[in-house]
Amino acid sequence: MTIVNILVFFLIFNFYSSIVLLSGYFFKQQFFAKDKINLGEILVFGFIFIYIFVTIIHFFIPISLNVSLIFYSIIFLYGAKNFRKINFFLKENFHKGFLIAYFLCFLTSITNNLHDDWSIYQLPIIKSMQEFKIVFGLISLNDYFGQGHSFYEIMSIFQLPLLGNKTIFLLPVIFLMSFIFFLFSEKKTSNNFVKLFIYFIFLLLLFRFTRSKEYGTDIVVISLIFMVQIYVFQFLQEKKTDLLIKKTILLVPFAIFLKLYAALIVIYIFIFCIILKKDFFLKILKFKKLNLLIFTIIFLSLGKNLILSGCFFYQLKNACIDKKIAEWSVGNKAANERHIYTTASSKGWKAYMRSIKHERFVDPHEYLELSKYNYPKYLVQDKDFERFLILLTIIIITILINLKFFEKKQKENNIFILIFLFVLPAIIWFLKIPHVRYGANAYLSFMTLGIISLYFNFTQINKKYLSYLLILGIIFFTIKNFKRIYVEIQSNKNINYPFADYKSGDFETFNIGEGKINIPKNNLKKDDQFLDWCGNIPMLCASKNYLISNIKIKNNYIFLISEEKNIIKFINRTSYYDMIEVNDNLKIK
Repeated sequence: MTIVNILVFFLIFNFYSSIVLLSGYFFKQQFFAKDKINLGEILVFGFIFIYIFVTIIHFFIPISLNVSLIFYSIIFLYGAKNFRKINFFLKENFHKGFLIAYFLCFLTSITNNLHDDWSIYQLPIIKSMQEFKIVFGLISLNDYFGQGHSFYEIMSIFQLPLLGNKTIFLLPVIFLMSFIFFLFSEKKTSNNFVKLFIYFIFLLLLFRFTRSKEYGTDIVVISLIFMVQIYVFQFLQEKKTDLLIKKTILLVPFAIFLKLYAALIVIYIFIFCIILKKDFFLKILKFKKLNLLIFTIIFLSLGKNLILSGCFFYQLKNACIDKKIAEWSVGNKAANERHIYTTASSKGWKAYMRSIKHERFVDPHEYLELSKYNYPKYLVQDKDFERFLILLTIIIITILINLKFFEKKQKENNIFILIFLFVLPAIIWFLKIPHVRYGANAYLSFMTLGIISLYFNFTQINKKYLSYLLILGIIFFTIKNFKRIYVEIQSNKNINYPFADYKSGDFETFNIGEGKINIPKNNLKKDDQFLDWCGNIPMLCASKNYLISNIKIKNNYIFLISEEKNIIKFINRTSYYDMIEVNDNLKIK
């Protein structure tokens, strides 16, 4: 039965890939009709198109199964109508490396071992999209809902009859496959330096990202950051074309609205400004149709954020509308509290809690104060530091095996300004969010290789040793995943592996104002930890019964009203229980 399930899983993997491909081809014909775009970029464009489509539709109706089926039908009708053109495009853009990427990505997608956060916000966000049209103040159900998870909104339209949401976590892997297709295509046409950067990314993916459980949506954002960086390197090194600028200014806002830490790539746009000076702005003004699209993405995304949370960007200080103006707003005090918690988490708070020997809880405020100047001490004790060492090792190996091909070149114009722009994102990352998952793989590698590129030419690259490392990486990746799949099959004999098995907990329903809220109950179930997350419980579901103080319905739209003190209470409570796993001395409240 497991073999049959994997074959069905394979068919669904291809079905989803086809939907994204056809969506991307349509998008290309509208905005890049005369430009040469490779297959990886087409697939990424497909995700952008689906994001815009889902966001617009969700303002008015839920993303129900009927909406999904209608969407699939329209997309496949478009594909049938343009079959010859699409088939020609695929043949023209085929690369044998695609087969390797296709195999490895499907291999890593075979799992029902979900990301640890699936029940906290991943599935609940998707279910809220499918069961309700946009809800004012949705963040009041659980403030994790407002922390920039737009890729799950894209995933909401990929539900299937009978299976529902059991295969939707294929989507981040399909995005990764799209990115790898892009890398293979760019490697064919780029100079030696850009090829070296691409080889580094290949090695990073093979040795660092071996399990799809690790991906979440961070792999999507990191891929987008890498794409922008490649466009910048290509512009600096060889091809100063308008197309590189167009693709960059499109991907930047998309990445930012997926995850806010991608905002640091805005700094890279200034590199175009330094090279082109006033011509940069003249070129931007020429992209009238694309500019309208980018404005639409920004307008829709900010509007969506304001409705869901009352904030332009939740977690940013003072980026929320006052509750007196928008009663559904989560409020600046709550947003700032979550900002402090996130900052402390990224600066070694958990490692510090492991290190203390006395029985007391150090809250995020206290930790940030006592570690203001020495937080790097705790960063190196954090488990995340191992990921940093893997990144550093791959960067060093990539440089060392190509060192003999470095050839000093004439000093670049504006070299110190360019160095500053290469370094600045990495500095901001280290000062504000020094956690590897928040873009470190991209920001630190771009800084290092970027500075080297300003002083040296690459007469060639050491393809021999790089190829050996790639083969070793492929073997490592393949063996690790086959071993994982075998273990999972052995331990999941009574489950429809590899389809997701969402556990549904018990819940109570409360009438509040003009609506109803489901609340999880009997949550003290696992390792003495409180599991008050909604998971697969029908929406609208709140993590605690004190989070929603009132529900109003205006013009058929639901407004969830909360009190800031209760949201802050929830944030503080989650921060306390987050520490239980790292310090057994703490007492459960």
